[in-house]
Amino acid sequence: MLKYVKGNGMKIGIYGGSFNPVHKEHINLPRSAVKSLGLERLIVVPAATPPHKLGQTILCGEDRLNMLKLAFDGEPRIEVSDYELLTPGPSYTYLTVEHFKKIFDGAEVYFLVGTDMLEDFPTWKNPQRILDSARLFVTPREGEDIASALDKFKKAFPVREDSVVVSDYPGKDISSSRIRFSLYLGLDTSPYLTDEVRSYIEENELYSGGAICEFLQKNLPISRLIHTRGVMLLAKKYAKRLGVDVERAVFAAMVHDVAKRLDKDDYPGFKVDGDVPKGVIHQFLGAYVLKELFAVTDEGVLNAVRYHTTGRPQMTLLEKIVFIADLLEEGRAYDEVATLRRAVDEDFEAGFRLCVKRLMTHLTLQGGEIYSLTKACLDYYCNQK
Repeated sequence: MLKYVKGNGMKIGIYGGSFNPVHKEHINLPRSAVKSLGLERLIVVPAATPPHKLGQTILCGEDRLNMLKLAFDGEPRIEVSDYELLTPGPSYTYLTVEHFKKIFDGAEVYFLVGTDMLEDFPTWKNPQRILDSARLFVTPREGEDIASALDKFKKAFPVREDSVVVSDYPGKDISSSRIRFSLYLGLDTSPYLTDEVRSYIEENELYSGGAICEFLQKNLPISRLIHTRGVMLLAKKYAKRLGVDVERAVFAAMVHDVAKRLDKDDYPGFKVDGDVPKGVIHQFLGAYVLKELFAVTDEGVLNAVRYHTTGRPQMTLLEKIVFIADLLEEGRAYDEVATLRRAVDEDFEAGFRLCVKRLMTHLTLQGGEIYSLTKACLDYYCNQK
């Protein structure tokens, strides 16, 4: 634990987050801050329980702390603090900033954030107290609209012009969610993690995902696992936006294709109507496998798997999320996909209806058999006046 330091004339930085796990951009961002701001010290602070992630699974603090120490080993101006891990309750930024402001008495303090955090800043606990103690150092990532984020921030906080400093470092679009999902599915994480952090994760069997993930890795090809990761990422985005339980949405997305390459004849207890097209069977078999082999009892999740290909009338929001994420994940490249993504981003329900129409058009053009549930779904959502 850091003790009181006379900080007159010093510049220090604070970099907080879940770091679940710490990736290469988590390392590059504070390095760039140290260089561009001329910081004498930069404190990396893993959160115990971030308030905005309550209800989501965060790896234990000890493992995240250990990985951060490995990641920043040999960085003379960067150190890792266990302050928030040792502080009971949710981790509030204003308390952390005030804590280090007091320790480094008289120092000029910068708090590192991304563009998304700047946009959400007005919703944080006591944001003005953060600005009273520190300036924000913002690093935009590829494709982010920093000008719009700054405009919104300044309207919410009409403070002095120098309260926000924008980094000239071109941040790369890497997320811990993508890395976690890759680890669950056995996909390559070398582009995102240092060798030391990857070794720590492997040696301690972190982010293994258990028996279901082992089953997915054994029964799905790499291309299908990459698709699954894309569905998980998009399902998480929609769930957060719509107030749906994120962990349920991500889990349903992860297992939606669990039976994609399975043979129904290998499961004699599984029964399906004779008029179900071959390409649809896997959604029903998937729900069966999850329930019988892995004791999944959440009917909401099972239904999200059971109807993710065809849709149905009166779908729940969770079912719609998985249905849309399956159609629009980042790996999809058909002609209308960009238009559909924009439509869903603008109005989820209207975008969902467009996705249903597109599915029916696609199946019609293919000339294959169209299952009755898909016809019923189209009629329920798109043909009623």
